Amino acid sequence: MTSRKALFSGFAVALVLVVAGTLPLPAQQAPAGQVVKLGEGETLTIRAAAPALQPGGRQGIFDGDVRNTRINFTFNAPPVLGTFAPRATIEADFFGAFNGVPPFGDEQPQFRVRFAYVDLTNGHTTLRIGQFWSPMFGEVPVSVTHLAFPIGYGATGMVGWRFPGIYLYQDLTSGAPVNVQLQLAVMKGSGPAIGAKDIGTNIGSGEASGLPQLEGRLNFTRKSGTFSWTGYVVGHTDWKDTTGTGTNTPLMSAWGFETGHNFTVDRFTLHGNFYVGKALGQQFAHITQQGNVRGWGAWAQAGYEFDPHWSAWVYAGMDQPNAQQYAIDNPGLSLARQLSHDYDALLRFRAGRYALGLEYFRAVTLWNTGRADADQIAISALFTL
Repeated sequence: MTSRKALFSGFAVALVLVVAGTLPLPAQQAPAGQVVKLGEGETLTIRAAAPALQPGGRQGIFDGDVRNTRINFTFNAPPVLGTFAPRATIEADFFGAFNGVPPFGDEQPQFRVRFAYVDLTNGHTTLRIGQFWSPMFGEVPVSVTHLAFPIGYGATGMVGWRFPGIYLYQDLTSGAPVNVQLQLAVMKGSGPAIGAKDIGTNIGSGEASGLPQLEGRLNFTRKSGTFSWTGYVVGHTDWKDTTGTGTNTPLMSAWGFETGHNFTVDRFTLHGNFYVGKALGQQFAHITQQGNVRGWGAWAQAGYEFDPHWSAWVYAGMDQPNAQQYAIDNPGLSLARQLSHDYDALLRFRAGRYALGLEYFRAVTLWNTGRADADQIAISALFTL
C-alpha cells in the first residue's frame, strides 16, 4: 500500500480599491507554484494569484474587487511512454458571475474554469489536449490591478482567447544563440450566434461552419549578459457561417497576423505587440467587435526597476478597426466602436511574494455616436503562492 499525503500550501488573495473608474479592464501574470509530493513519483503543484477591478457607469465611484483571485492545480507523473510523461492542469478564478444582486450578491463572485488540459511531454515536445490560450495570446502588459483581463485587452491590440483544442509545442533549437520553438493549434471554431435557432442553442457562427480555428506560431529567445529578447510571430485563419446552421451559403473566411517582442537591458524593459486581421472578434480583436470587420492594433509598455522593490511602468495602445471598409462590406450598417486608445501608469512595490500597486488607467473610445472617456485610479495588493 502506498501512503499519499497532500499539504494545502495557501491562497493568493487580492484586493483592488478603485477610485473614479468607469471601465472593467484588468492583466495576466503567471503565478509561482508550490510542489506537493503525492507518491509513486507524482507531484501536485498548487498555485494561486490575484487582484482586480470591475467598475461600471460613467459617474465617479469607489469600489473594490477580488475576482482575480486564482487557483491552479498542476499534476505531474513520471514517464510512461519512453521519455514522455503525462501532466494535467486545471485553473480557475472567480469571474463566473455574481451570486445574486447588491447589497450582498456582489460580494459573492462565483468560480469559473480558465484552463483544463492534459499534456504528454518530454521537455522538448509537448502534445496538449484541452482548453488553453490560443497562440495569439502572447506578450502581456505588467500590472498589479489588471490580471484576468490585461491592460488594453480587447481594446488596444492585446488579443487572444482560450479555446478547447489540440496544441503542439516543439523546440526547434537547443543551446543556440537564438532558441526557436514552434507552436501549432487546432481549436474549436468560435463566433457570435446568428439567428433565433442558433441563439437558442448557443451555436456560434464559427461552430456553425463545422471547421476549426488554425494557428501557427514561432517563438524566439536570446539571452546575453544583462540583455534578453523574446519575440514571436503568429498566423491565424478560421471560417464562419454568417447565416447559421441549416443553410448552404458560402463561409466567411477570417485571417490574422501578430508579432510581439520583449527587450530587457539591465533594469529597463520595453515590450509590446502588433496585430492586423479580419473577422477576429472572437480573439478580442477590433475592439471586441464580431463579424466582417478589418483592422489593426498595437501597444507598448516601458518599465524601469529602481531597486529590487520599486519599479515604474507606462503603457499606451490603440485599436483601429476600418469603419469605412465595414460600411462598404455591410451596406446600411455603421461600426459601433471605431477607435480606441488606452493609457496606463503604474508604480509597483514588490517584496518577495507580496506586491502593491498604485495605478492610473485611462480609456478613450470613439463611437459612431461620439467620444467616451474613462479614468480609473486603483490601489491593488497581490500575494502569489
